[in-house]
Amino acid sequence: MTLAITSPTLGCRQYADRLADQGFEIGKSTVQNLLVKHGLGRRHQRLARAAAITALTTGLITEIAVEDEPFGFCHWSGRPGGLVAVDSFYIGNLKGVGKVYQLTAVDTATRWVMVWLVHGTVNKRLSVAFFERIYKTWQKMGFPIEAIVADNGPEYKASNFADALAAKNVSRIKIPARSPNHNAVVERFQGTMLQECWRPAFHRLCFNNVRQLQQEADAWLRSYNHHRRNHGNYMAGRRPIDLLELAS
Repeated sequence: MTLAITSPTLGCRQYADRLADQGFEIGKSTVQNLLVKHGLGRRHQRLARAAAITALTTGLITEIAVEDEPFGFCHWSGRPGGLVAVDSFYIGNLKGVGKVYQLTAVDTATRWVMVWLVHGTVNKRLSVAFFERIYKTWQKMGFPIEAIVADNGPEYKASNFADALAAKNVSRIKIPARSPNHNAVVERFQGTMLQECWRPAFHRLCFNNVRQLQQEADAWLRSYNHHRRNHGNYMAGRRPIDLLELAS
């Protein structure tokens, strides 16, 4: 089972080949049966087991983001505020409003979320302003932010953003270019909010300005952070408020 944990993305045929290289003749079907017996029959199960073991030894881990292709992994912290994932999400060009973007921040330890809706394209000024918002909020909650992970968008690569983080002694974790799966926590949340908040809202409501959009987002987030149970591998039916209170 050590091989399945150290190389969790391989298939049973490849496991059989590697064992053969070590002098063990075993068929791929037998390998698969052994994996299933130990709860490791699917790739996401092996990735989750590897992540759990790493969590016990390093604190920052990689974890499975989705079960189906393309799978991904993300940075993670074991304490609230230890690592916050941020991203910019294009909501759309709304009639009567114009282009609207959503700036999202997800605490990777608790999945607690903050969202800020802005009019027009996100720039370095807005990314700094958003960081200031989330930093103040987490400081008031008693969990100062220690690190930020973001993609390579110009608003996050700007020296202004780096200077703002440095002024607060917050580390900046960069992800590789063209690798959104490295920021899977916030990417996956934005997909959830699109499906559960924005698409239903756009079918039943007419928005005239960004303030109304922000009110809709805030109302949905209150439910997400306090009431909606998250049944992902990591959350296992818990809510962000549950993990936040557990750490208090």
